[in-house]
Amino acid sequence: MKKLVLFLFSVALFGCAKNVTTKNNIDTTKKPNVVFFLIDDLGWKDLACFGSNFYETPNIDKLAKEGVKFTNAYAA
Repeated sequence: MKKLVLFLFSVALFGCAKNVTTKNNIDTTKKPNVVFFLIDDLGWKDLACFGSNFYETPNIDKLAKEGVKFTNAYAA
């Protein structure tokens, strides 16, 4: 299962790259900006951007507001 998740994440990451032409007509690949947080024992409401009143996480809140939040997941 871990290998499948890693494979899908890699495909999504490298599939987002697109060719960009520079001033000299040289094709370059623009890499996407991706921040991946791998956190152990974080509850769904332990971040302020998900409704926590106890923890203050201003930098993560700013990233969540300006970017994309992954909100659907399942862990057994």
